[in-house]
Amino acid sequence: MSNGEWLFLLLTVELIQLGLIWALIRHSHRITLRQLIRLTEQLAAGRRPKSFFIDGPPQLEVVTHHLEDIGKRLEDLQRQQQEEDFNLNVLLANMVEGVMVVDQRHVVRLVNDELLNLFNLKNSPVGRTVLESLREARVEMIVREALQSGQSQEEEVTLESAALATRHFGISAVPIRTKEAEVRGAVIVFHDITRIKQLEVVRQEFVANVSHELRTPLAIFRGYLENFADNPKMTREESQRMIEAMQRHSNRLNAIVEDLLILTRIEARQIQAEFSLIRVDAFFRQLMRDWEKRVDSGAVTLSLEIPENLPPLEVDALRFEQVMLNLLENSVAYSNPPRRIVLSVMEDGNEMVVKVADNGIGIPPVDLPHIFERFYRVDKGRSRASGGTGLGLSIVKHIIQSHGGAVHAESELGKGTTIVIRLPLNQDR
Repeated sequence: MSNGEWLFLLLTVELIQLGLIWALIRHSHRITLRQLIRLTEQLAAGRRPKSFFIDGPPQLEVVTHHLEDIGKRLEDLQRQQQEEDFNLNVLLANMVEGVMVVDQRHVVRLVNDELLNLFNLKNSPVGRTVLESLREARVEMIVREALQSGQSQEEEVTLESAALATRHFGISAVPIRTKEAEVRGAVIVFHDITRIKQLEVVRQEFVANVSHELRTPLAIFRGYLENFADNPKMTREESQRMIEAMQRHSNRLNAIVEDLLILTRIEARQIQAEFSLIRVDAFFRQLMRDWEKRVDSGAVTLSLEIPENLPPLEVDALRFEQVMLNLLENSVAYSNPPRRIVLSVMEDGNEMVVKVADNGIGIPPVDLPHIFERFYRVDKGRSRASGGTGLGLSIVKHIIQSHGGAVHAESELGKGTTIVIRLPLNQDR
């Protein structure tokens, strides 16, 4: 109920009370006076009396009807207010944005739960100022500008604090006006755009990395072509050497493009996985045979550790084979002779655990959390020389995640690296 409606009801009750008191004094009805006081007290407290009957002269019957009408009106207003409060609470509770309502003195009057979560507030800020509640000067300035100018304010703000990670918000402050256009407060909406900003950084880094990776082979092509154009009479041996180099970089360029297409299709879920149950021991023994045909048996020692009677695993066999070949090739590329790779498989509760361990150069702790990122290279010169595209581990991560699994790396610098894959068993698909 609005303040005006309450004032109207109270004044009406008071006038009726005064008029009846005057009448009761004339007729000396003390019982009627007590009944009238009881009725008006209940109405003023927002309660409906059980009965509006008043002992007294017949003229009081009209007053009784008026009081009953006031009681009904009061009930209707209370019901309307309850419905409006319910609708407002439901709306605020289901909003993904944080919402705060402040008055003209910057005192917080209303917040929703999402705002408490966004700012990790343990206690409600209602009754305190914006600056006291959030301790963010930039937010206070946006609220002040909205209240002083009477115009909506919109701004992107980066908030940093020792207790919370850096967050990015789109903040809108809209003034609240009375019918007389007087600014009485403001509604402030906080839209968390941190994830959007992070994705924008990833996109920029991705574009920069792709440009860098493509620039190298293209620059080599250009250099050799210019060499051909400037030296049409070069020897056959020299021209053959250039052609072989161009072919080598052409293959690398094609590999980058192919891996980019695969990664993009996986991320966009454009590749339809074809899941089937596979016999784990048969799959890995066949993988071993295929791998031995691809590498010089004397250069790499590959051993398989796998127990008997493992349960079947539901995977996309083609994609899972791609994962394993990527990991094996990566282990070879980052190992020093004599290269030893151990492939182990085991059941762990409701998961199948696959490990690929090498005796290579290892990964520094600072680099370990990033090795599954696209184009991330621990040793840039070495990885390019080995022919890697910088996308293999990123492809591995996305394929495993599409199977409902997880992958991580364990490493000790100078002693080797182990890639650990965990895939769920007995999946309902």
